Amino acid sequence: MQAEEVGQRADAWADAIKKIVKALTAVAVAVGGAITAMIMWWPSPDSTPPLLPPSNGGLESSQHPGGSYNTPSETISVECSRLYNALDHTWTEQQWSVWEDLKRKMNC
Repeated sequence: MQAEEVGQRADAWADAIKKIVKALTAVAVAVGGAITAMIMWWPSPDSTPPLLPPSNGGLESSQHPGGSYNTPSETISVECSRLYNALDHTWTEQQWSVWEDLKRKMNC
């Protein structure tokens, strides 16, 4: 073997090692990202379970974990909830007046 051949083989090995290191780095980053995602999605032991709607069909605002804005006896009916979910900020004045009339009639 001549010195040129040895140098070429050394360069080939160096390039191969660089590619292997890059591939291993990419695998490590992917595994680290997956582990991080699993840790973030894993429920903590102090987390509260999701709230279930009461059996009477209304959503009680007093069950909100952050506290209540209403008195505990006040509930929001399913119809009122649907009415509020139907809001659209691009409505005309006539559409808003119909919505407000429905809100008053439903005692929402």
